Amino acid sequence: MGWIIGLTGGIASGKSLVSRTLAELGVKVIDADEIGREIMAKDALVKEEVVRVFGDEVLKEAGEIDREKLGRIIFRDLNRRRILEEILHPRIQAQMWEKVQDCVGDVVLDVPLLIEKGEHEKVDVVVVVYIAREVQIQRLMRRDGISRDEAIMRIETQLPLEKKVFYAHYVINNNGSMEETREQAIRFYKSIRGKEVS
Repeated sequence: MGWIIGLTGGIASGKSLVSRTLAELGVKVIDADEIGREIMAKDALVKEEVVRVFGDEVLKEAGEIDREKLGRIIFRDLNRRRILEEILHPRIQAQMWEKVQDCVGDVVLDVPLLIEKGEHEKVDVVVVVYIAREVQIQRLMRRDGISRDEAIMRIETQLPLEKKVFYAHYVINNNGSMEETREQAIRFYKSIRGKEVS
């Protein structure tokens, strides 16, 4: 087993760009959001629990969970978001670590709630993708086609990036261009291949 790299940040902070860059360098990436999507699509017990908590209105006509509708609900209701996390996160974490065991060489765990859920304590190095709050708001508004108020509401459901940085072994600043962010990701990976991280 090589390095287990915990990659985190905030919504619209640029984690996907960093994980893609590391994947291009040959690092295996395990995406917690992707695992969550698969669980909601394929796990009948999860679907049953979600419908029990949120009602039939979160289902599409074909019967699958409408993740957009569910997202709108949980970003407005802290208690219901916590319930959804209680349903999903133990399953996501179990599958994620199963996948890690199957990996040879270095692996990136792309996990939005890496720090909030204590998973940062299980990795070798924590990388936080940082972005200034106003830039984050503007990028989220553009990406999701939502209002400023909605963007702020979604950002505030997560631990502030300034606090996440406190846990980081390495910070990638994504306030600049995509190329600058890619270069930082490459420098980070070269640095851990050449020395141990305490």
